[in-house]
Amino acid sequence: MPQPAVRDVAGMLRSFDYAGRSVDPRQPDWAVRCRAAYCSGYGEAAGRDPRTEPVLLRAYETDKAVYEVLYEARHRPEWLPVPMAAVRRLATADPAA
Repeated sequence: MPQPAVRDVAGMLRSFDYAGRSVDPRQPDWAVRCRAAYCSGYGEAAGRDPRTEPVLLRAYETDKAVYEVLYEARHRPEWLPVPMAAVRRLATADPAA
């Protein structure tokens, strides 16, 4: 059965956190800016910004981040801080923001 497109968007948003790990540390908001730009561009192309469903987007992103925690713990423990930071952010994020 088809899944909501926002599930794929959440996966892409998670990718920005990983890419951000390799960016100059003096630019800690790089992933944040990329996430916003991606959602804006997606909204323009698709006619609906995925941020209009913040609870659903956060749920899918959290699901992906928890999967990543398990994967990194088993296979690449040095990368574990990336998904752990996302889990912390998603657990404290205001879904209305």
